[in-house]
Amino acid sequence: MTFFLYLLIIMIWGCLVFAATSFYSYKKASEEVKGNLDNFIPPWKVMRRKSSRRALLHKWMDSLAPTGKKIQILSDQAELEDSLIKAGHPFQLSVHRMHGAKMLGLFAGIIFAVLLNVVGLPFAQLSFVMLPILGFLSPVLLVRYLAKRRQEQVRLELPDFLDMMSITLQAGMAMDDAMAYYAEATRGPLGEELNRMLQEIKFGVQRETAYRGLIKRTDSPELEALIMSLIQAHNLGTPIAQTFTQQAVEMRRMRSEKAKEAAGKAAPKISLVSGLVIAPSIMLLMLGAIIYNVVVKNLANLF
Repeated sequence: MTFFLYLLIIMIWGCLVFAATSFYSYKKASEEVKGNLDNFIPPWKVMRRKSSRRALLHKWMDSLAPTGKKIQILSDQAELEDSLIKAGHPFQLSVHRMHGAKMLGLFAGIIFAVLLNVVGLPFAQLSFVMLPILGFLSPVLLVRYLAKRRQEQVRLELPDFLDMMSITLQAGMAMDDAMAYYAEATRGPLGEELNRMLQEIKFGVQRETAYRGLIKRTDSPELEALIMSLIQAHNLGTPIAQTFTQQAVEMRRMRSEKAKEAAGKAAPKISLVSGLVIAPSIMLLMLGAIIYNVVVKNLANLF
């Protein structure tokens, strides 16, 4: 009987030790997973840090979203989602919250119009029509502007990215490591998109699928051509270091051609401004000088 009692006590202590060890392993694995998420997905840190500042605004957007969704003025679902993706989801906005943001802009326009009428500014009555419409459309227009600006930044960063990739690849660095190095060394939308693509590959997404996802999130023909060449090189197993060098030279040549084209288009605009503004101003100055001389001479003759 005593033997079985001691055996039972030993089994109980063994179970307690096993439970404590399992709990310690679980906590350690949880911290490791959390650390990996914090390292691999930096936007989560930003979202966690700024959530308290915008929680109330996001709550209003979420509550007003069903009403704003019913008013589809320049806010198609697919277009909104495409603009948000290409803008990098600024201010933690989603398509659902964008509909709520439209209603917030509408109410803000109405309030501002009331303030203008209380102050008594001229033509303040027109603000009851213009400001609510402008406030309603402002979130959509802002996201489209941010998307356009972000894609332009991606296009401007491409030559430098290609140069760095060419140098690092020729030095013997692996392509994924070279892209990760560029994403860490730079602060820009291209680095963010590359970092997201590498995260997808690390989490098990097929390389070609991750590449094509990068194409969908950007709007640059040059980057699309580069990614397609990377997909082809990956499928065929060909070296790609020389590809980056050639692409960098070609993109800089295309940028120079676009600058010349923009300069050529600016010449007629400058001529138009000169003809409509500068030339009449010069004529008015000359006419004023002539009138001044005539008036001064007539006054001198009178006195």
